[in-house]
Amino acid sequence: MFNSFFKKDKSTIPNSTSEVGLVDNKPILLGSIASSYVYLDALVKISKGLQYKRIGPLTVVGFPEVIDRYVFTLNGNSFCDLYIYAYHNDNEYIIPSPFKQLNASVDESIFVLNHSARHRYISTIAGMVLTKNGIIQYQDEVWSAEKNGLLIKLRSDLGYEDELEKLIIDEYAEMKKLNPEIKKYDFINFFIERFHNKNLVKYTPEFIHERNEKMLSAYNLIIETINRIQAWLDNELIRRRIEFNTLKSDKNLLDFSEINKCITPFCFISLGCDVFGRFNLAYGIDSRILNMVSDNMASTLIRRIYEFTPGDLEPFVGFVSLDMDCITYFENSLQNVDNENCRLIEVRRNEEKSIQDMFNNLELRDDIDEETKKWLRR
Repeated sequence: MFNSFFKKDKSTIPNSTSEVGLVDNKPILLGSIASSYVYLDALVKISKGLQYKRIGPLTVVGFPEVIDRYVFTLNGNSFCDLYIYAYHNDNEYIIPSPFKQLNASVDESIFVLNHSARHRYISTIAGMVLTKNGIIQYQDEVWSAEKNGLLIKLRSDLGYEDELEKLIIDEYAEMKKLNPEIKKYDFINFFIERFHNKNLVKYTPEFIHERNEKMLSAYNLIIETINRIQAWLDNELIRRRIEFNTLKSDKNLLDFSEINKCITPFCFISLGCDVFGRFNLAYGIDSRILNMVSDNMASTLIRRIYEFTPGDLEPFVGFVSLDMDCITYFENSLQNVDNENCRLIEVRRNEEKSIQDMFNNLELRDDIDEETKKWLRR
C-alpha cells in the first residue's frame, strides 16, 4: 500500500538533482503537510545531532502555493537550508546531496511509514475529518474540494477506508457528551492516544466478527499449546515466555495493529488487527528449536497452528520464518517486563504425567467463553 511513496514522475524532477531541495525554485515535491514532517523526521535520523526548524513560507514563481523553508543544524552548527513544496499530487522523496554525504549508503527506504509517521498522518486525518463535518476551532478552517481530495489520499496512503472517518466522528460525538466544552485539537490528541485498528471492528459485518472470534480463540489455544510444551522442558530458561497486551500500553509508542504477542526462546506468535478491522496471526520459529525442544514437540507446535486456523482463517495467518533468532528477540524484550502491558511467565516443570500423556491430551477446546466475546465487542 506504500508503493506510491516511491513512484516518481521523472518529468517533474529537475535535471540538476544535486540542487533539489536546496534552492527555492527546485523544492522537494510532497503531497501534504503530514508528508513533509514524515520526510523531515526521516532525514534527521540519518545522523545523530541533526535538527530542523521551520523558518516560514515563501512565494515562488511557478508554484501556485507557498514553499516552506527549513533550516537544518548539525550538532548546533549550520548545516543546510531545505525547501519543500507540500502541495504536489504525489510524494517524490529525494535525499538531498548534503544528507547523502553524511551517509552514502542511505536510500529512500527511510521514508517508509513507521509508527511515528502513521501517528502524524492519523492526527492530520482526524483534524481534516472534523473540519469536513463542520467542527472547527479557528475561523480560517474551511473545507474545499482540494482538501477533500487530500483527505482521501492521506487515508489511502495508510490503507484505511470510510470506517476511519466514521470512527472519528462517532468518538467526537461521545466525547462531546462527556465534555461539551472540549476543544477540537484537544479531542484530536485524545483520539490519537487511544487509537487502534481494533476500534474499527464495530463497523465490520457479522461474518468478520465471527471470524475474529475464531482467530482470538486460535491465538489462545496456541498459547496453551506453548504452555503445555514448556511444562515438559527441563531447562528453566526455555520454560520462560513473555506475553504482551499492547492494548494496555502507551499507543504513542506502539503499533496501531498489534493486540497481543507471546515470545519464547524457541518461537513467537502475535495477534493483530488490520486497517479493515480483521484479526490476523503471525508466527515464527527459532532456527535452533530442535536444540531446545524435541522433534515431536516442535512438530506438535506447528501442527497445532495449522489445526487451529483452518478454512477462512488460513488467509489471515502469516508465517514469518523458520530461521528466526527468537533467543535474541526474547532477551531484548525482557527490558519491557516491568511495564503493565508485559509480563514474564515462568512455567513450572510438569512432574506428574508422562510425556506420552501430554501428546495424547493436546486436544484443546475450540470454543471461547463469554468474557472473551465481551472483550472482542468493546
